[in-house]
Amino acid sequence: MQRQRFPSRLSALAGVGWGSFMLVGWMAVAAPLRGQSVSPPVAEYQQKARSSFQLHNGSLFPLTVVLEVRGFRVTEAGEVVDTPLDTSRVHVKLSAMSFRIAPRGSYRVFYEATGDTLPAWFNILSAMSGARTDNGLNVRLLLPHVVYLNQKQPLKKAEVAIRAFQLDATAKKARIHLENLGPRLGRVLQVNVSDGHTTSEPAGGLPLFPKSRRWIEVPWQGEKVPTRLTIRFARFTLDTALTATLAPLASDTAAGTRRP
Repeated sequence: MQRQRFPSRLSALAGVGWGSFMLVGWMAVAAPLRGQSVSPPVAEYQQKARSSFQLHNGSLFPLTVVLEVRGFRVTEAGEVVDTPLDTSRVHVKLSAMSFRIAPRGSYRVFYEATGDTLPAWFNILSAMSGARTDNGLNVRLLLPHVVYLNQKQPLKKAEVAIRAFQLDATAKKARIHLENLGPRLGRVLQVNVSDGHTTSEPAGGLPLFPKSRRWIEVPWQGEKVPTRLTIRFARFTLDTALTATLAPLASDTAAGTRRP
């Protein structure tokens, strides 16, 4: 019997090196068995890429690997959804499309990528077959290498808006709804909330895509409602006095700290 792990909706790597799509940030599609891994899971480049990533087979079985370049989009809640690559504007060349990796072995894939318009992003998906579980089931694994091609000009402070700041007292989480008003890709490096006495543990490490919105969750252990919000980007920081409102009981704005 063969078990295939190939969901149409990818989860993002949190830290997202898009760890857990990734997306965690970045993007893990299926949990590795016995040490199958991709390194690095997420990579960012200025305008174009000429780079590589390495696949490792930590099992006792040889693996057959087939590569596919895919696009993706990220919902407001942080779910990463698989889409076809827009080959009319994103161009990717790989050094190989299929190969085998010996037991306990590794293989390095080289690639070049350009975009007719920037920013651009895509996922090089490695489908690995030949691994087996402890009870003998054959498993097909999917490991992503997520690539961002950043535009020359960075995201600007004036292009980011805070649309909501909520407190879910039951779940002990603060929720922030951000919007990127501009055409540039940016990355939230860290988010903290505070009530003047207690400061949350930092959250963040996620991309903020052009012309899009994103919910971020921050664990909150304070006894009072947070009254300050700090969001750090690479080139600027949003630090504002803002009192969180109580989140609706039946909220559809649940978000995770997933990172593509």
